[in-house]
Amino acid sequence: MKSKFATFFLVLVFTLCNLSQVHGGEFIFEISDLEISENGNIYKGNNRGTIRTDSQLEFISDNFEYLKKINRLDANGDVQLFDLNNNITINAQQIFYLKNEEKIFTVGKTLIKISNKYDIEGFDLTLFKNKMILSSKKSALITDSGSNTYKLEQFQYSIDKEILKGKNITAITSDKKNKSDEFFFKTGFFDLKKNKFLGKDIVAKFHKDLFGNNENDPRISAVSGYGDKINTYFKKGVFTSCKKTDKCPPWKITSDEIHHDKIKKQIAYKNAWLEIYDFPVIYFPKFFHPDPSVKRQSGLLKPEFGSSNNLGSSIYIPYFLAISEDKDLTIKPRLFGDNKFLLQNEYRQKTKNSFTIADFSIVNGHDSSVQDKGGTRSHLFTNTLVDLSLDSFQKSMLQINYQKVSNDNYLKLFDLQSPLLPDDNSVLESKIQFDLEHENYDLTTSFEMYETLSGSNSDRFQYMLPTYNFSKNFNLKNIEGAFNYNSYGNNTLRDTNVFTSILSNDLNYSALGKFFDNGIKTNFEIALKNINTVGKNNSIYKNSPQSELMSAYTYNASLPLIKKNSTTFNTLEPKLSLKFSPHQMKNNGNEFRRIDVSNIFSSNRLSLSDSFESGESITLGLNFKKEKVNTDDKIDKIEEYIDFKLASVFRLDEENNIPTNSTLNKKKSNIFGQFNFQPTKNVSLGYNFSLTDDLNTFEYNSLITTMKFGNFNTQFDYLEERGAVGSANIIQNTTKYNFDVQNSISFNTRRNRKLDLTEYYDLVYEYKNDCLVAGIKYKKNYYNDADIKPVEELFFSITIVPLGTFSPSKMALR
Repeated sequence: MKSKFATFFLVLVFTLCNLSQVHGGEFIFEISDLEISENGNIYKGNNRGTIRTDSQLEFISDNFEYLKKINRLDANGDVQLFDLNNNITINAQQIFYLKNEEKIFTVGKTLIKISNKYDIEGFDLTLFKNKMILSSKKSALITDSGSNTYKLEQFQYSIDKEILKGKNITAITSDKKNKSDEFFFKTGFFDLKKNKFLGKDIVAKFHKDLFGNNENDPRISAVSGYGDKINTYFKKGVFTSCKKTDKCPPWKITSDEIHHDKIKKQIAYKNAWLEIYDFPVIYFPKFFHPDPSVKRQSGLLKPEFGSSNNLGSSIYIPYFLAISEDKDLTIKPRLFGDNKFLLQNEYRQKTKNSFTIADFSIVNGHDSSVQDKGGTRSHLFTNTLVDLSLDSFQKSMLQINYQKVSNDNYLKLFDLQSPLLPDDNSVLESKIQFDLEHENYDLTTSFEMYETLSGSNSDRFQYMLPTYNFSKNFNLKNIEGAFNYNSYGNNTLRDTNVFTSILSNDLNYSALGKFFDNGIKTNFEIALKNINTVGKNNSIYKNSPQSELMSAYTYNASLPLIKKNSTTFNTLEPKLSLKFSPHQMKNNGNEFRRIDVSNIFSSNRLSLSDSFESGESITLGLNFKKEKVNTDDKIDKIEEYIDFKLASVFRLDEENNIPTNSTLNKKKSNIFGQFNFQPTKNVSLGYNFSLTDDLNTFEYNSLITTMKFGNFNTQFDYLEERGAVGSANIIQNTTKYNFDVQNSISFNTRRNRKLDLTEYYDLVYEYKNDCLVAGIKYKKNYYNDADIKPVEELFFSITIVPLGTFSPSKMALR
């Protein structure tokens, strides 16, 4: 019995010695290799171990030294410190713990995690455990759980209160919806729990492409600032979006106070000056604009001042009204000096599957003539697009469009601006259109009305009620080539009771191209058309229903010849196209059709919907291209040098039903040609012509010449039509010279030589950088039509990014 007890006692002693768990006052050591000296005053541990304190601190380190007299612990070598009560973890190479003062300080690089809310990376940090204050006089990086970061040269942080103080602080916000912005504080105070801050000498840097330009550096500089998660205030602030350089910014806004309201999403200014190159230009006692996160918000838009010979002086003050998330309205009032008042409104509504926009206006008090005084003018344009999302179709859209004006020259005279208003103000279009796109076919059907803003009321309208167009591509087994079936039809009412109904079915076959051993390339096309028509008061279609079957045949052949050497790549291609249709065509002699080398070899070169080009014809042509081969960094680059094309059509008999201006109605058509020449990268010439078959008269000439020499660019456009082709003679020039990257001058003019009239002059000087565009424009317009008189004007405009464009001076010279 004694022997068993002795054995158990020895095993217990041996185990306790290996664990080396020693109580040293307020410390518990769990170390495999522990050395105690100086009568129990010095504890040294090696081979990594753990030390716990009665204040719930736990140290894990490679080496320890505990000085009992001064109650100091030195942990060295991959140290981990856990504050179990406060959920704090500290990692460093060396940590000192002064137990009597409850002071912890680290040596070297230190990583601290606080309650999974803050990560701190710094050097030589000090923690006063009783006060729970963390500080350092060296640089540190603090990151919160939202990925916001604070870079500080020195700081003090109250862990319990979550209050951060520091110097030379850079705060970088993290926003998943928007890009991060950066704020610099010379000194700063942050209440992280309440999201409040107070700082001095502040610079707020927003992301570079905040206003859509990567060249910008939008920023606010202020003497001081404070704020919270709702409001931010900058005292004695300066705002600009210009690229940061050593020089003063092109523009800036200086303000006694800049207020950013994050609820209203507005930036407001008090006692603000707009300065351009440090020169005060405009004073604003108060004004505001939406902050960069806002896409739409109610408020006044950029005002404009104007003056012209046609309308006199005016002021324009638009207002944007955000009605709801899916509706808004832009109110555009313009007041003229002679008591005329124009009110234009643009309404928009967007839903999940539709978008509607309407633009309407009314003006009162305009005298268009002596006989028409004080008249009212108005317009109404609407457009609705609905995505029907039909399951069986890849695309199913419904479009409803309506356009109406009360006066022919109203849109031109008042120069109304809207996405709905057409570039061509001479024709209005109203329609209801239904589009279906299937993987096997396409179908479009519509009800359309067109109004020409000229002529008598009985002849200006055209109605197409209804129209449809069905198209399908397909292939047949054992037949090489592609088939296309197209069916379309409409009922048309135009001029004075001229009525037409057409239903057409087209089947087209295009064979695959074939190459012969001698290098000749061929292919052929077959077109079948079944057209059903009836007309009333129509010069083309009979009053009784007619049904016709037509066919057309096209055979194409060419012989591409290629010659290549080390410096040039030449291509010569003679071309031939045989066309035949045995059917009589409709009378389209008065239709306008432009023929040139780009479409003369097309199978449907006349783009006629009710006929094929009847009779027999042969089209002969020749294409020649010379390209230069330049070797740059061992890579061959082919550059176009000369491109020359010729073509003409020969017929067995004249065909009077072919549009006469195409000249294809004659036995020998005009000779059509194109010549492009680019001798250098800086000079190019493009020439299109139509020459009569007797080689005596050029009935069509179009010449475009472009020259670029350094900062100088100019382009001349010349157009001449005569004889059967048309009647026009116009020359136009556009010239621009860039003095440097920022300064340029341009000139644009067009002269109608037939009328011996210069239509307009435009002379523009422009200064442009990343955040400011300023220009002076001289404009002289000789256009004269009823209400619209020739005008000579001088504009001064300045565009400030992102504030908008201002035209404080728009003067009518005459």
